Amino acid sequence: MPIHAIILTLSFGIILVGSELFTNGVEWAGERLSIAEAAVGSLLAAVGTALPETFIPAVALLSGSSGHHAVGVGAIIGAPLMLSTLALFVMGIGAIVYQRRRGRIALKVARKDARRDLTCFFFIFIVFAACGLLHLSSPVRLVLVAVALLAYAGYAIMMLRLSRAPGAQMDHGLYLETLLRGKSKRPSAWTIGAQVAAGVLAILVGAKAFVDQIVLFSTHAGVNPGVLSLVLSPLATELPEKYNSVVWIRQSKDHLALANITGAMVFQSCIPVALGLAFSPWVLSAPEILASVIALTSAAILFINLRDSELGTPTLMIGGIAYAIFLGGLVYLGTI
Repeated sequence: MPIHAIILTLSFGIILVGSELFTNGVEWAGERLSIAEAAVGSLLAAVGTALPETFIPAVALLSGSSGHHAVGVGAIIGAPLMLSTLALFVMGIGAIVYQRRRGRIALKVARKDARRDLTCFFFIFIVFAACGLLHLSSPVRLVLVAVALLAYAGYAIMMLRLSRAPGAQMDHGLYLETLLRGKSKRPSAWTIGAQVAAGVLAILVGAKAFVDQIVLFSTHAGVNPGVLSLVLSPLATELPEKYNSVVWIRQSKDHLALANITGAMVFQSCIPVALGLAFSPWVLSAPEILASVIALTSAAILFINLRDSELGTPTLMIGGIAYAIFLGGLVYLGTI
């Protein structure tokens, strides 16, 4: 119906505006705190833009019914899939679109940082995805919740230690500071915090409205809610990751763009999974197993091709092929 299309378009715009506000605010927070750019991308931006896709499974899982559990688990597994496939594909498109402005098409990335993030993702996600095949008891799952939380705490501490390296050099003002007081070389902590909060709030509101409208529309089509969540929830809520990375590619901050994706992959393999382990039986269906395999395979291809500081766009474009294979697998399984 037309009203759904209008609300979808508006919510998409809200997500993009929120992402721009958040990206700008996080960069200034990193500069003020003297946090290295790799930490800004991998930890701060990844956590902030991961809030929407954490919010959706949390609401679904806390609702308590088996149907809601399916929606929650689907959203949890779908997020790493989206990041390791379509998010990389969109980065590749961004590099192609902005190649004239950037003066190059290949991405200049921090190879060591990206490989570190991917190694953490492989270790954590493989373990917890495998647990989804074992029908674990509640006490065992609660132990794994603690493991997941400790794993991300360890990763966060490791990333913050990068603050010993030089902080990001800003070449544009904080939007809120410019709006309130004009150009400012060093905005206050209050204005930075207010802009970051406004950006996160916009992302949450926009993503919630976006997903609600897709779910409402798909309910009339009789689509399985678990598969719907696996495919569409991350597609909506991962838009901030994709858009923030394109913003950074446009600004030739390729290392930030990739760190934003790989850092979010680590987050998604820990915090949302902890919610799934705590509030659901954590038993993966065939589509969710397929999504896990595709996500790990696409991430492995990226890892292998991170041989030096240059990352070619063909590697990123493979993410689109991987996602197409996933959709083909769903058709083969008869779930769509």
